[in-house]
Amino acid sequence: MTKEKANQQRGFQRLMGAFLCVLIVVIFLAISQNSQKRREDIKKRKVITEAVIAEEPENIEESEKIEEETQEDCKMPKEMATEVEKLTFGVDVSMFQEEIDWAQVAAAGIDFVMVRIGYRKTATGEIVEDERARYNLQEAAANGIYLGAYFFSTAVDEAEVREEADWVCTFLKDYPITYPVVYNCEGFQRTSSRQYGMSVEERTTLAQIFLDQVEDAGYTGMFYAAKGELEDNLHWDTDRLEARYRIWVAQYLDKISVALAKPEYNRAYAMWQYTDQGRVQGIQTVVDLNVAYFGYEKD
Repeated sequence: MTKEKANQQRGFQRLMGAFLCVLIVVIFLAISQNSQKRREDIKKRKVITEAVIAEEPENIEESEKIEEETQEDCKMPKEMATEVEKLTFGVDVSMFQEEIDWAQVAAAGIDFVMVRIGYRKTATGEIVEDERARYNLQEAAANGIYLGAYFFSTAVDEAEVREEADWVCTFLKDYPITYPVVYNCEGFQRTSSRQYGMSVEERTTLAQIFLDQVEDAGYTGMFYAAKGELEDNLHWDTDRLEARYRIWVAQYLDKISVALAKPEYNRAYAMWQYTDQGRVQGIQTVVDLNVAYFGYEKD
């Protein structure tokens, strides 16, 4: 190899070495920049994630608070009582019984009261509180009488009957209800009724929606109707109702011994309204009298 050729080869090697050094530096810088970008992205994601996590407890807390408040609106007071199989005797009352002396009613041996707490007006559809409901619930409970309640419905669709059930649950939440909460619907055959012309199935479905809703709130649902309306599924789908809820049947007999007699009704029932002409000490007017085939004992 000549000296000139050797010098050329060494020059080429130095050039390649320099090129490789530059290439390594470029690759290193590119990797460094990419790593820095990744670290910044991770940092950003971490900041965003921490911000979301920091917000979640408030959001969860707020959501749970709203849910608790919604449930609280229809939550019944805890009544520590055990249901037992026995005959108990009661009255059902509304503003038409005027002011009642509940101490005298209790002394007369009345075990329970079914209080009308409200109704939907037949003409306008407005929900109205019974003007004596609060007094009757408060004073009856204060004198040791067990409480049940009923609402007189003229609902014509699902929205209205759900509104009624919501109203009932909210109204009752401050009272120790033990006996059932009742769906009462009458007068639908009159042409003046908002419900005139509704079918048996339509009215039964509304009753079921109402009772399901009050049972979801913790109450015992009950359906009230006269014997003649219930028999043969004449005005109600009795098969469907008695399969799901307790039945309160009304049938008035001339002369009875309540402790021994039963209504002339061959279907299932848990309560019997046996007269609308009863007289009870402490109540100035005539009053409906009832016998329930169950009762409660306080724990």
